[in-house]
Amino acid sequence: MDLGLQFGRARRRLTYLIYRTLLRSVGFKRARMLGGWSGELQFRLFWRQRHRLQRDVALILGRRSDDPYVVELLHEAYRVNNGAALEIMAMFDRRQDEHDLAACCELDGLEHLREAMAAGRGAILLATHSGNALLTTIRLAQAGWRISVVYRDARMMSEGFFQDGLEQYGIQAILANGGIRAYGQMLTALKQGRIVFVMMDQGVKQAEDGLMQRFLGKDLPMPAGPAQLARASRAPLLPLVTTAVSPVWRFEVRPQVALTGDTLESDVAFLVGVTEQQILAYPKFWSWHHRRWGKSRLAPVSTRS
Repeated sequence: MDLGLQFGRARRRLTYLIYRTLLRSVGFKRARMLGGWSGELQFRLFWRQRHRLQRDVALILGRRSDDPYVVELLHEAYRVNNGAALEIMAMFDRRQDEHDLAACCELDGLEHLREAMAAGRGAILLATHSGNALLTTIRLAQAGWRISVVYRDARMMSEGFFQDGLEQYGIQAILANGGIRAYGQMLTALKQGRIVFVMMDQGVKQAEDGLMQRFLGKDLPMPAGPAQLARASRAPLLPLVTTAVSPVWRFEVRPQVALTGDTLESDVAFLVGVTEQQILAYPKFWSWHHRRWGKSRLAPVSTRS
């Protein structure tokens, strides 16, 4: 293995262990504040990364890279999503009181979810890495909805971190890396009338595991799973949008979107467009500095739409 890759993984693992130790000391209620400080430091100290992101985001939004709006957008995104990451670590590392967690999250648009679930095919909830959207799954589970969360393993986390963390709140965990087995679990969950919570806004690591799509100005291999799942199950698919981050997280379930393409590729492209709309409606809340999108190069100007 490349030494640089080994070093990067070791550094992320050490960072995880340090934050886990700190979180066990300060508790869930202070996790978001701690994450905000972490985002502030990352924004100020890693200036090369920040300048690269400013340039990319500015080009996507049609602004100058030194535009104060772009700078503040990224500043807020660092604080918001580092805070969300530490909240997630805290609530899955050790079980928290579900009423306390539910009080940190407001969820609008439940009428759309109820209407979709009435068809008896379950529902697919399409979220993004914008704040702590996983709080919505705990709130829904607490209200009696049956929830399944599709997640990807992170090497820096302890083994079983997400699976054990989700299951302690009565939420089914489905490992996306499980291939055909994971797909079968998702189909079964929908047949059982469950809500399947998925994300597709960070692409996939290996190009052969996804379909190349233009996503926020960059050509990335995007997961085909959500589109394939909706096509096979005929389950309604509803976007979940982050609309506010303070004083509590606020999310909205939007009306279901209909896949209209004749091919899987066209349906993936459609959902990529839906996801872009979710993000660009509230760009200050999305994790622009996530390494999978952040480290990719913008497509050449002549080929960008």
